[in-house]
Amino acid sequence: MESYAKRLHNPFRGLLQVIANQQLRALSFDGRQWELQFLCDMLRVKPGQPAFAPRFQYARIGRWEACSGFKPYPLDPAINCNIVESAVAEVLEALARAQVPLPQDDAYELWLLDEQQHLPLALLASCRQPGEMDGVQLRRPAWKAISAAQLGLDNTEEENQRGMPPLNYRLEMLVKKRAGQNPAAKWFRRLGNGDGQEVSADGNVVGVLPTAAFPECLLREDWDNPVAQGLCARYLQRLAPQLLVLQGLSHAGRDRLEQMASCHVIEVDRYFHLYPAVADLQRMTALRVEARLRMACDCPAKRG
Repeated sequence: MESYAKRLHNPFRGLLQVIANQQLRALSFDGRQWELQFLCDMLRVKPGQPAFAPRFQYARIGRWEACSGFKPYPLDPAINCNIVESAVAEVLEALARAQVPLPQDDAYELWLLDEQQHLPLALLASCRQPGEMDGVQLRRPAWKAISAAQLGLDNTEEENQRGMPPLNYRLEMLVKKRAGQNPAAKWFRRLGNGDGQEVSADGNVVGVLPTAAFPECLLREDWDNPVAQGLCARYLQRLAPQLLVLQGLSHAGRDRLEQMASCHVIEVDRYFHLYPAVADLQRMTALRVEARLRMACDCPAKRG
């Protein structure tokens, strides 16, 4: 039985919590509601499946919450119910014992590089095993931001008057320009001390970069003009409640993100149970109390 958390990229959308055995996995975006998926032989389940389609795929078989237990979905008749029930029992037992956040161990990271310095610019992907690196497309790598609508980050009144594109698009263009006409990306294996070993396609270590070369917020924040600096700062400030779920943050980095997240108390309260540590407990407690009061009063202002 495996229990782990994996970052969701590109764009970054937090951590996916995973509990799995060889036949079944339980997935959760929030550590509370879990979807159970069973690994099926699709040639048995769907006769005549196209030859190019993967033979083994996961089928959704139910959901689980601590308060309501397991709620199964109707199964395809071709799926062996006895095998499913045996696998489900083991996973449900693990779910009942699980303490989130689960350990984040996706130590292999694919970074888009800065054209001028050839240093990590933006994180594109991550995985747990070196064999998973082959499945990531390296041709014309590009970083993506969360859409402005999904993130709830509007342009300023002045930007709207000037007909400026959404912030996320402008930030993507800045990153694209900084990556250059022929963007490059490299895989690194992050060590316990934060350093990154550059890993070649065959798995060999070909170099090492220090911790300081890797942006804690998954995107470089040192820009050469105030406009670009401001766009990046606004984006990361809005993303701060979600970035706090990261498990490799330094104390100083976590403290800075907690301050940045203080404008979005509803989201801080929503994600708090997934935070692996807290830099300032008094501050975070105050933010969560404010969030509960706002939700109780149904106050729309600063709803995160």
